[in-house]
This record gives sequence, C-alpha cells and structure tokens, in this order.
Amino acid sequence: MFHRFAGLWLLPASSAPRPIPGPGPEARQVLVDLLAIVDPDRAGRWADAILERHGSLNAALAAGEASLLPVVEYQTQAVALLVAHRRAALFALREQVAAGPIVATRHELIDYCRQRMAHDRDEQLRVFFLNGRRELLAEEVIARGGPEGVMVRPRQILARALEVGASGLTLVHNHPSGDPAPSDLDRRFTRKLAVAAEALGIRLHDHLIVARDGQYCIAID
Repeated sequence: MFHRFAGLWLLPASSAPRPIPGPGPEARQVLVDLLAIVDPDRAGRWADAILERHGSLNAALAAGEASLLPVVEYQTQAVALLVAHRRAALFALREQVAAGPIVATRHELIDYCRQRMAHDRDEQLRVFFLNGRRELLAEEVIARGGPEGVMVRPRQILARALEVGASGLTLVHNHPSGDPAPSDLDRRFTRKLAVAAEALGIRLHDHLIVARDGQYCIAID
C-alpha cells in the first residue's frame, strides 16, 4: 500500500494481518524429510515446532537463521540445510523467469515473487528492468522497509532504468497482511509512474502485488 508525502510514496507495513491457516500434513512431511538428513530422531519434533511458530512451509523456509536456530535446538546443520534448500529453489525459479519474456501473469514470475517476497514481514518494492523484448536485464529491490514503511520516488526507479538501459519495467511489491488487493494509492502510484516512464520512452508493463493469500496484477497494457 502506498501513501504520498511531498513527492515521496510510502509503502507502510500492513496494520491488520490476516490469520495464517494451519499447514497440512504434506507440508510437515516435506520438512521432516529435509530435517531427517541431519537428525532422523528429532526431525518430527523440529518440523512441528517450526510449523507451529511460522504457520506454513513457505513462511518457515523464508524465516531467517536467527528465527530458526532456537526451534531446531541450535543445530546449525539443520538451519544450513533449510537455507540451502530455499536458495536452490529460488535460483531454479529465477532461471525460469529469466528464460523468456517477463509478463506478470506468467506462472514462473508469480511463483518466484511469492516465494521470494510473500512471507516477508516488511514491505519491499522489487523492479524487473526489461529490454524491448521484455527480457530481463536486471532485478533489484529499489525500496525495503521496516515497521514504519518505505519511502520511494518514481524518479529513483526511472533513474536506475536509464542506467541499465531498460526500455520496460515490471514492478512487484508485497503485502505482509496477506491480502494482495491493491489500495487506491497503489493504483495512483502505478499510473503516475507509467506516465513519467512514458515521457522517457520507458514502458511500465505491469505492477504485481504478492501476498500470502495470492497475488493481484495492476495491468498497464
């Protein structure tokens, strides 16, 4: 969600998070299988503790090392395994994203962004810089927030686009509340950026919002 302050747009942390649905038995089994590589006897207990704390498999894998360590009784090998598993999964998803034109409705882009961002506790704005064929030139987090939100100016995005020689943009930001529905200010920011980009010969193709409960595309074209 964006708020505007004298040329700045604020992406505040959502104030009303939705309840997290409980994980199913398949999610637990995946964690047990992973953790059993380190300690078969404690894998079930660790998996239950992780899911109880984080609520879902994706959220558990997205959790930082500091959050996971006490849950697995400070077994650093178990944490390293989970972190490596997530890194490998994200790398594979990003390879699929970069393999062809970037379109916000592509399953590969949605999967990658939801895995990367949907369970973050703070909002961030990620930009995919594209060439004329919508192929990926660069992917960068332009703004990352804390509890009070993130300030971002459209010119930050456009200046970077000119630096990398991009002719197109796809924006992605997350809603920590779990609800991907855009606010009026999300839409206004998108329109403002699209107009400013067009004046520079740059096209804003899409603005995708990802969250725990799904995704929403503010389509531009």
